[in-house]
Amino acid sequence: MSEDRIRFLLSKYIHRQCDSQEEAELFSLFRQLSDEQKDELLANTWTEFESSQELPEEEAEQILDAILTRKSRFPLKYISIAASVLIGVSIGAYFLLHSHKQLSADNDKIALADIRPGENKAELTMGNGKKIILGTGSQKITIPNTDVVIQENANGSLTYNKEAITDNEQIIYDTLRTPKGGVYQLNLGDGTKIWLNTASAIRFPEKPGHRSRDVELLYGEAYFEVQHRTDAPFTVKTAAGVIRDLGTHFNVNTGNGHVAATLLEGAIQIERNNSIKRIKPGQQALFNSEKLSVHEVDAEEMIAWKDGYFMFDESLESAMQKISLWYDVKVEYQDEGIKGIPVLATITRYSNISNVLSILEMTKKVRFKIDGRTVKVFYFNQNTTNK
Repeated sequence: MSEDRIRFLLSKYIHRQCDSQEEAELFSLFRQLSDEQKDELLANTWTEFESSQELPEEEAEQILDAILTRKSRFPLKYISIAASVLIGVSIGAYFLLHSHKQLSADNDKIALADIRPGENKAELTMGNGKKIILGTGSQKITIPNTDVVIQENANGSLTYNKEAITDNEQIIYDTLRTPKGGVYQLNLGDGTKIWLNTASAIRFPEKPGHRSRDVELLYGEAYFEVQHRTDAPFTVKTAAGVIRDLGTHFNVNTGNGHVAATLLEGAIQIERNNSIKRIKPGQQALFNSEKLSVHEVDAEEMIAWKDGYFMFDESLESAMQKISLWYDVKVEYQDEGIKGIPVLATITRYSNISNVLSILEMTKKVRFKIDGRTVKVFYFNQNTTNK
């Protein structure tokens, strides 16, 4: 085993340049190291990485201590840096500044019952009723007696051709659904790009209209990069109201009994109950059939899922809901009080569940046990044996 190879892979991982095969190789090689080798390797890696980031040691220590305990609120870019380094420790047994060997045995137990992360997968239901399972393959889909051509790409996206509907054509709608543990990208014929999060569904026209372009987010979450046209407005319909594009990048989440529309670029307006509300970049409109509120948010945090990250700044219960959807697992709590523990962390979504849970255990407030596809959550000092 070459330590040079591990250093190379760890450096790539920290800088988010590892592909899935390299990541798996890194985790496998790392587990073969002795404690002394791990200490030396991680200390050297942190020194090199910290130097390249010009991050003072005292501040780095505080960030590492605060990542999950929420003692203070640091800029997300620094939290992301620190958490990315931590995730490089595949079993989560060490901080890069200080070794925490007492966590090692328990984190190894987590890894024994590992669960892989979600991936690009979805189901397309055509307007004619035909269903097509989508993955990471490449295929061309043609619809008989039409000029619609759909290309499934190897990168996990679906692209419709640019033919617009004619005046005498009826609008045909397709539906794209992602299961738990699935994400997918949709490229419409008008140039609009849509990223669909896990356990979500969207209904959209096979051909873009001349005077209007309407899609419907049936449930779940989606991120939109709209190709703006003044002559044909783009709207996202939800159960609680309509979101109209005014030249825009925005995110829409329909969970928890309301719709959350977060604007990153441009402008959107919310239309509901004959009222209109326009929001600015960095704002989120939270609404249902009865009320609407607008507040400032960290837009980066809202779309972390699209870029492949969990960005937690919430209760453990809320964080575990996201984890359960992505890894398609059930979560059970030893005690209701555990649910309210605060979590602050940025963690890659493309890592096995053991790595995510090991990072969360660094709070010294919670401990996890995987039983099949159930994750059991305990207080940190609670013995998980046979539970």
